[in-house]
Amino acid sequence: MDRPTVVIVEDDLLFLEALTAFVEELGYRVLATADTEEGAVQIVGEHRPDVVLMDVKLMGGNGLRAASTIRQTSQVPIVFCTSYADDNAIQTTVQLLGRAVLISKPFDEDELADLLANAVKQSSHVIVRAPAE
Repeated sequence: MDRPTVVIVEDDLLFLEALTAFVEELGYRVLATADTEEGAVQIVGEHRPDVVLMDVKLMGGNGLRAASTIRQTSQVPIVFCTSYADDNAIQTTVQLLGRAVLISKPFDEDELADLLANAVKQSSHVIVRAPAE
């Protein structure tokens, strides 16, 4: 069986490196990374991962807007890893996106591993719509 794939969207280089090492240790293949809202939308569209691991606050934008744009063409599961997980507005936005969950930074490794595993199980049922013209 192929390893599940992930795209990581994070603008803190040290945290990005730690996340990459962690998910690879779990057996995931990191297809690409991005550190901006625009970069997130582009690489998710190009690579079509099984799951996206994304920060909420990014250079030049934010992960919630990126996820909203991604939702126009993909239902890929998104795991938001953020220091703002306790913010009610962010929690509501994540719920409205669908197929998205939230975990606090710093994260519990077992919890993140479980969230990623559950997201990959969901990704086999991903519905992709063509963008409106």
